[in-house]
Amino acid sequence: MGSGKAANLAKLAQLGFRVPAFYVEESGHPARLPGAGGTPALQGELFAVRSSAVGEDAAGASFAGMHESFLNVPRSEIASAIEKVRASAYSERALAYRKEHGIAIDDQPMPVIVQQMIHSQTSGVVFTANPTTQDTNEIVISALFGLGEGLVSQGFDADTFVVQKSDLSIHAEIVEKKEAVGVRVENPNAPSLTDEQVRELAKTSIAIENAFGTPQDIEFAFDANGLWILQARPITTIEEYGPAAGNRLLWDNSNIVESFSGVTSPMTFSVIRRAYAIVYRLFAQVMGIPERVVKENKYVFENTLGLFRGQVFYNLLNWYAMVRLFPGYEQNRKFMESMMGVRETTAAPEQKTSRLAMLPLVWRLMRNFARINKLTAEFEANFKTHYDRWSSIDFDALRPHELMQLYYEFEDRVLWSWRAPIINDFFVMIFYGTLKKLTPLHNDLLSGEGGIESTEPAKMLLRIADLARPNDALRDAITRGDLKAARVHEKFAQQFDRYMELYGFRGMNELKLEEPPLRDRPDVVLSFIRNYLVNEVKAQPDVRAQAEARAFAELSFPKKIAFRFVLKRARTGVRNRENMRFARTRIFGLVREVVRAMGRRLTEEHILDSPGDVFYLGLEELWDYVKGTALTTDLRGLAALRKKEFDEYRANPDIDERFETFGMAHNRNRFRSRSGAAAASAAGITGIACSPGIVTGPVKVLRSPNDDLRLNGEILVAERTDPGWVPLYPSISGLLIERGSILSHSAIVAREMGIPTIVGIRGLTQLVKTDDVVTMDGSTGVVELH
Repeated sequence: MGSGKAANLAKLAQLGFRVPAFYVEESGHPARLPGAGGTPALQGELFAVRSSAVGEDAAGASFAGMHESFLNVPRSEIASAIEKVRASAYSERALAYRKEHGIAIDDQPMPVIVQQMIHSQTSGVVFTANPTTQDTNEIVISALFGLGEGLVSQGFDADTFVVQKSDLSIHAEIVEKKEAVGVRVENPNAPSLTDEQVRELAKTSIAIENAFGTPQDIEFAFDANGLWILQARPITTIEEYGPAAGNRLLWDNSNIVESFSGVTSPMTFSVIRRAYAIVYRLFAQVMGIPERVVKENKYVFENTLGLFRGQVFYNLLNWYAMVRLFPGYEQNRKFMESMMGVRETTAAPEQKTSRLAMLPLVWRLMRNFARINKLTAEFEANFKTHYDRWSSIDFDALRPHELMQLYYEFEDRVLWSWRAPIINDFFVMIFYGTLKKLTPLHNDLLSGEGGIESTEPAKMLLRIADLARPNDALRDAITRGDLKAARVHEKFAQQFDRYMELYGFRGMNELKLEEPPLRDRPDVVLSFIRNYLVNEVKAQPDVRAQAEARAFAELSFPKKIAFRFVLKRARTGVRNRENMRFARTRIFGLVREVVRAMGRRLTEEHILDSPGDVFYLGLEELWDYVKGTALTTDLRGLAALRKKEFDEYRANPDIDERFETFGMAHNRNRFRSRSGAAAASAAGITGIACSPGIVTGPVKVLRSPNDDLRLNGEILVAERTDPGWVPLYPSISGLLIERGSILSHSAIVAREMGIPTIVGIRGLTQLVKTDDVVTMDGSTGVVELH
């Protein structure tokens, strides 16, 4: 019983699955009849006689079709059938198969299974992983009327049922089944299985897969008494796919897509991956995590991000691992998921740590909380000192090794001093999460905070528009988009140049180093001013004061004390978070100029074909070329290879926002969600309420900085936004964003500017188009199409 197919049948029977009665003629025995010589007395007069060679139906070799099988064998012919099955082990095809797979040829007669026949009304084969797409979340069932011999050996047409493991939803393809073995087909167009039978079969198949630990190829039959399992064997072609391959990783881009949307260049990814590793390692250290623990988690800190088809994702399991290092994991995990806009929670049990071991961490947490304002002030002063000096540098005057040294100076003076922003983020996560638990008015309470630096560029452009409004000639030049004519007006030219000096490093998609800054696109800045001229900005209602009055009225006295404390900390933390993120935008602007200067120098030296090719290299590849540690010196060829690959990603960007990978992440994984979650539909569009207000009006869908940016009070619809989109905000009446979270930049700035906003609306840009009319409610997160 310990070999091949028989061992699998025995295991199935022991586990309680319905398997037809059988016995095995072992290799040393002559053929016997049921009930003779100690064999079981099988009921019935017809039997199936099958092979059970050593290694057959194993993970490495299935032997499918290599040996003969006989069905409907009368009791009197069993001995003859057994000898025929054994003889088939020496057929030309069976010997060739053994040789190909390195399986020894045994001189002993092959074990043979004798099994009671089932009078099948319907039968077929189940694959617990899709053998065509390798999707381990799909079950594929092929079924027809009668015996499965018609499907396996005679190639009859069969129905196909694809079942999602996550929710047992069924997609059926029913064919005309004119032929069958063992039954008469009365209605060839009828489904061979009912939905109830399909789901029963799917549940049973999942249980069998779980019992064996790998995807299974299962033969089944339904008779008048229900489901029978005839055999099960591993799907040998995908045993290393899916969970069986190990190394499960969970990827999600719900939040990071706001900063790095679409295809991101190799240069940008290499810079941010390095930056994240430095910053979060530093965070662990300043929060009191012992150096030994920090070193043990080196892999976690260095792998918080991933890149799939050119798109940036969070490695979520490593983020959970980082949060687990701190006290209060369960609550902080929920706060982190809310802050990141993660749609699905992931169960990750808290590691039990003694209270004594946690005391130093709790003490450091309290100390950092008490010092956060001081740390923030020190960070801002340090950053301003260095930034003012760096921003005055002529990057093209520096030689390659000097540009490299300047980049490493950025890291030393800024990244390794990033304590305040990351500590502040941690407390924002806690206090915002607590505020949300205390009152549903949390978003209204955070609106109109003031003092947010990232709104200053928009305010400066509004002042320039006010300057132009009474001047007919200047206003006409701006409306026509004629910058040369507009610059004739001295005050306008001075203010415009001052804006470029202060904020020319900004742009839409501004954290992607390959994207051009506004100083390269003055026409875009002029279009912002034109929008303000044709759409005068109106004062927003004071929802903040109204929400505060309501919240206090609804709370008991003890809760009011806690509420006041939490509200103050949440407001201060969110404001500081946004301002320090603006420092990140500034430093990315400097890194962009260093890399662009290197691109120009390498092009001048005929090392690259064009300056922009530098973005198809990794940061360390660039500096290794300068330092003499390059693994390849053909930077032109390397950039061309990457450019071809990333152009293909741009042409085919199809990838889900959340998915799992197994085994080697970039091998045999499809980057598809296993959740079966549906996108938004026209019947009901909902997202995350971020900034209150009800607006009805036409929408303007913008997908990139190259779209027509003219706005006149429309509701702006976008897949995502980043800080570079803020100059558009004064020209819109509402904001609907497909991605993002409650603490994403767009939500914070929109609240500050009083713009009704909803984020996280799945499928939004596929459901609406420019000029469609919608009603949005920024308090409930509901969007209604008209």
